Amino acid sequence: MNSIYVVLISALVFSAVGLSGAEDADSGIEGSEEAYSVEITNASWVEEWVEISNLGEAAQDLTGWTLKDEQEHAYAFPEGFVIEPGARVMVHTDVGNDTTTDLYWNMGNPIWNNAGDVATLMDDEGEVVSQYPELQDDQSDLEDA
Repeated sequence: MNSIYVVLISALVFSAVGLSGAEDADSGIEGSEEAYSVEITNASWVEEWVEISNLGEAAQDLTGWTLKDEQEHAYAFPEGFVIEPGARVMVHTDVGNDTTTDLYWNMGNPIWNNAGDVATLMDDEGEVVSQYPELQDDQSDLEDA
């Protein structure tokens, strides 16, 4: 009888360890937040630009990424746009020609609220990567309510 208990306990322990191991493996692949070194580092609502910096050591392809304001105006980064490590790019609301350091939304009108706005950078999966200014914990709690 004791050997049955040992087998059952061993099976339960193995099963529990196996499940937690599977969960750990799963969390690294799907459904977890990917850590990016790209963030919004500055903005001027009056001059209509947002600065995005790559603070990491690897280049980041921004294809499929978007920049949004609080009213959901969305800028889509150009196909194949890569921000190199240590580099910055300014996203301007006005009209212009894109370069590696300046991107243009080509909007006819200002979109950023001069009295204050929130710029949100989202990855190609629609996950928030960075916000400027960063929302305080008590502010995000109020928005979730």
